[in-house]
Amino acid sequence: MIVNTLRMNLLAAAAALLFLTNCGTKNKAASQKETVKTETQTSATKISVTGNVTQTNSYCGGAAPPDFLLEELATPRPFPDKKFHVISGEANTADRKIILSFTSDSAGKFSLQLDPGTYSIILDEQVASADAKKYKTQSQSINEDRYKSWWAKPFYLLKAEERAKATGIKRLSFNFHHRCFISSDVPCLQYEGPAPP
Repeated sequence: MIVNTLRMNLLAAAAALLFLTNCGTKNKAASQKETVKTETQTSATKISVTGNVTQTNSYCGGAAPPDFLLEELATPRPFPDKKFHVISGEANTADRKIILSFTSDSAGKFSLQLDPGTYSIILDEQVASADAKKYKTQSQSINEDRYKSWWAKPFYLLKAEERAKATGIKRLSFNFHHRCFISSDVPCLQYEGPAPP
């Protein structure tokens, strides 16, 4: 009798433990499903934007170069570690706020996600205040009016429309041409140093 009672108690305890374990597993799985669903819903509200950044160069030697060298310099190649910033609206102003920043990878590629809206992509050189004097050196000058106009314009105006949610915005392509003896991508600079031999 005592043995039977003990056996029944053990069976009841095992059944209760099995029930609790299964409930815990089901709740955990349900929780995981809810988390995945929430993340999916969040990403579904965003628009995926992808693209690449390339660079070309000017010939900076003295003697006339062979054609193959000019072609090589003019052929776009990946531009890694180029930094950009995204702001709302269609102009760069002193009181604007940066929504997010992104940098091209080692292959010159980038990707980001945005809510639907109109955005301006600006260069890292357009983040600081529009002070042209910081670019003036003994061998470099700058057109201040052109610089201020350039600074206020977005590098790229991006319209992320609702209809782009399904496909995303793909293959944006930004190329930067590097001029001789100028290390910045600000286009209003002029080299005034000695000519190469």
